[in-house]
Amino acid sequence: MNLRLCGAALMSAAILPISLYAEAPFTFEITPGKLPKAVVPLSYDIQLKPNIEKLTFTGSETVVLDVRKPAKTITLNVNTMTIASAKLLGANGKIEQDARVTIDPKEETATLTFDKEIRPGQHQISVEFAGKINEAPKGLYYTRYQVEGSRAKKLMLGTDMEPSDARRMFPCWDEPSFRAKFRLTATVPENFTAVSNMPIERETKTSAGKEVRFADTPPMSSYLIVFCAGELDAIYGEADGVKISVVTTKGKAETGRYALESAEKILKYYNEYFGEKYPLPKLDLIAVLSGNFGAMENWGGITFDESILLFDPAKSSELTKQNIFAVIAHEMAHQWFGDLVTMAWWDNLWLNEGFASWMGTKCSDHFNPQWHIWLRSNADKQRAMTTDALSATHPIQQPVKTESEAASAFDEITYQKGQSFLRMLESYLGEEDFRAGIRSYIQAHRLSNSTTADLWNALGESSRKPVTAIAASWTEQPGLPLVLMTSTESSVTVSQERFTVHQKSPKPLEWKIPIVYRDLSSTTSPARVFLLEKKSATLPDVQPSQNVKLNAGDVGYFRTQYDHAHFEKLRAFAPQLPEADKVNLVSDTWALVEADRGPISDYFKLVKALREDNSLALWEQITATLSAIDFLYLGNNERAAFQAYGRSILKPIFGRVGWEPKKGEQVADGLLRAKLIAELSEFGDEDVIAGARERFKKFLADPNMLLPDLRPAVLNVVGRYANQETWNKLHELGLKTQSVEEKGNFYHAMAAALSPELAKRTLPLSLTDELPASRAIFLIALVARAGEQPEIAWDFAQANREKLDAKLSAVNAVRFVPYLMRGFSDPQRATELETYAQRYMPPGAKSEVEKAAEEIRFNADLKARIIPEIHKWLSRENPRLKS
Repeated sequence: MNLRLCGAALMSAAILPISLYAEAPFTFEITPGKLPKAVVPLSYDIQLKPNIEKLTFTGSETVVLDVRKPAKTITLNVNTMTIASAKLLGANGKIEQDARVTIDPKEETATLTFDKEIRPGQHQISVEFAGKINEAPKGLYYTRYQVEGSRAKKLMLGTDMEPSDARRMFPCWDEPSFRAKFRLTATVPENFTAVSNMPIERETKTSAGKEVRFADTPPMSSYLIVFCAGELDAIYGEADGVKISVVTTKGKAETGRYALESAEKILKYYNEYFGEKYPLPKLDLIAVLSGNFGAMENWGGITFDESILLFDPAKSSELTKQNIFAVIAHEMAHQWFGDLVTMAWWDNLWLNEGFASWMGTKCSDHFNPQWHIWLRSNADKQRAMTTDALSATHPIQQPVKTESEAASAFDEITYQKGQSFLRMLESYLGEEDFRAGIRSYIQAHRLSNSTTADLWNALGESSRKPVTAIAASWTEQPGLPLVLMTSTESSVTVSQERFTVHQKSPKPLEWKIPIVYRDLSSTTSPARVFLLEKKSATLPDVQPSQNVKLNAGDVGYFRTQYDHAHFEKLRAFAPQLPEADKVNLVSDTWALVEADRGPISDYFKLVKALREDNSLALWEQITATLSAIDFLYLGNNERAAFQAYGRSILKPIFGRVGWEPKKGEQVADGLLRAKLIAELSEFGDEDVIAGARERFKKFLADPNMLLPDLRPAVLNVVGRYANQETWNKLHELGLKTQSVEEKGNFYHAMAAALSPELAKRTLPLSLTDELPASRAIFLIALVARAGEQPEIAWDFAQANREKLDAKLSAVNAVRFVPYLMRGFSDPQRATELETYAQRYMPPGAKSEVEKAAEEIRFNADLKARIIPEIHKWLSRENPRLKS
């Protein structure tokens, strides 16, 4: 049924009642988790001795406990560690009992059993342990990096504990609600600098090097502890009395200047916004090679992949600058939302990640309006909405039974849907009331844990609106709504139903939807807000003759569909729409095509109407869609015709923007230029390919001849169409540079090669130490997607499964293979993924596997449906287009 042709089609099935659970405010005793709550840690005093040569470590710890009930056993977490001894100590530190230690590798626990019952009260245990230093960023790990002026490698130690890898470095109560103080002492080589959450209290020379003792942390969750060590440099700054530093390997500290200046601004902004000063005496931003290809919000010592922390004005692009600010803003938001106040259990991970995503974007947009951050965040929202329309989606607050399942919760629903819902809620409640609620929430739960109910209660009190009732449908049930607008002779009606793709019989759901709408007929008409609380309602103060745009400003997390006549009015008016509304209208029109609710011609006609627009956010959306369609054409003889259409759309915009920056142009124009070069190359534009090769030749003679903003795009074009000689040159450049960002650009270009022979040369590099572990793994996915070689990449990944698994972090262990397989649009590949996952992947990967498998099957159906439709449209509308 085509809804555009028949107006609005209302579902004949009755709307099922929403069955939502009433989450309770945080209480330690009822918080989920494996560990018994009868014995609770109060503080850890940890001694750690890494062996750099053997890549192992030994350690000991004294843990002060609150024993709440008589006990003869104590259970805590360990993983891939041995415990040499465990003892119960008296108040004077003397041994009272030895424990028998039983380790359960499957449950990742150690049980200490004592002969005599331990009385309630405060006690201590002493534990001696040993473990290994990992190659993958799990627990304590190592990374090797290139030395300036040489291809020699040195070693750096780092940690990555989230969600449940602190237990790989020391025995602990490794669940978020078990907050405790941590005092870390580490023995490192004398030429190493060591960094942890708190300042150094003292350093003492020893026969093994030096012993570094750090001050006590405040009570915090175990996944937030950090330890890094190596031959390090640092630069220092200060904001509101807090010492801030950027820590790097030797010789790179000055490239942390931009990050340091950004962190100083951000800390002051957050101090004011939250109404609660950052509570630690220092904040280190630590550049780690192999930092899990991202960053980790360890309290007082945030670790970053070097490429998203260090900025070299001579080599780094504007996009790198933007990414650095965005990631710092996200991770620093965690210092309040995540560290000072921590989610009680992983089912509320979105409280950390969704909020940090929203707050980081808000902060980035505040300081850098030239980047159009909120406008361009639509791309992130679209990724979440695409997943949310599938049956394999999950609620923002998803049930998490085990730590393995927690790793799969770090996804687009938790981050991007969480961010999008918070933005919509802030818009509905008002900025001041929203911030007042956040401040109240922080004050009430500082140095403790919380649930989503605690946040809704605080926002409800500050706004005097039914936040809990509104929010439940957005966070406790899956999916997203479609808002349909239809007109009669006398009124305009809005109705809702669940928006789905590739679902035969989806469960009907309802939401309470804040709808911002605007009458485009009048330039002075203000935006209005209407809360749709039931299946359908009349839109107030709107006449059928008016040209009304729903989701004005693109702040809502829902799809919209208009009856045919109204859509045609909006399409005619599209060039005059505000930028956010252009982006929103284009995004929704494509989504309706995916859902088989509208013809592809509607999308192409709308794009045509907007061809004269130079909006970066708009063309990011359009190019993403064109690229997705183009990928469906792999192996199809009609691909050349579609690529010719793509070039006909993109070349006029590139003609206006050009290769060279214009005097006084906006920052967004430079970002658009790089985007168009990459996309036109993908669509086989010979002029762009020749222009990129010419600039690469000049770059080889003098790197200053190629602007940093153009380097990633030009290198990708050159790599995509490389021959053996060019590939060798890119490899040589990649081996030579010490910059992780620059190295990533060269290897990305190598992986983008369309030649199957060159793909087979690139893939084995993922098994070497030429790149940090996380980046090496990413090469395989790049060959599959950028290089358009999914079969070759998948065959390689299967043949080298064990070697690659050793490089995967806990989160990537559940995400890598599903991400790799998303490059297919053959339903048999979905079955192959499911079979592989059952045999080789951890149980916690189930959610990611289900999403990827459904996406593969959906793409197969979409390809079969729209490619013939596109062919007919191109033949009718663009008969002169040739490959």
